[in-house]
Amino acid sequence: MSAFSSSLLSAVTLALTLSGYLGYGNVAGFLFQKGVVSAPTGSGTSGAPMTTATGLPIDPITGTTMEEHEPIAMTDEEKEQEAEKLFVLFDRLEKTGALPPGRNPIRRAMQGGKLG
Repeated sequence: MSAFSSSLLSAVTLALTLSGYLGYGNVAGFLFQKGVVSAPTGSGTSGAPMTTATGLPIDPITGTTMEEHEPIAMTDEEKEQEAEKLFVLFDRLEKTGALPPGRNPIRRAMQGGKLG
């Protein structure tokens, strides 16, 4: 095995191990600085546990437990306010060019008649 392929293999192993234990979102900047610019593939091969000792699943992006939450009880007025906030956020993304015009899910839902 050449020195290059050996170093590449150790970089991939490091990326898998770090992202497995800390969550890819937490180590993405570090990996980018080291030249590993794409997400590690092969989830579950890092050697890191996929669940806690109590059996709760671990989120691979954040490295935190994924606990089930009860749905939040909201009034119709609160739901409408949240929908308006989402519309404004997606509209900003569209106006800045971060979201292509045809990809705005709120606008597509409105055009499809799914939103009032």
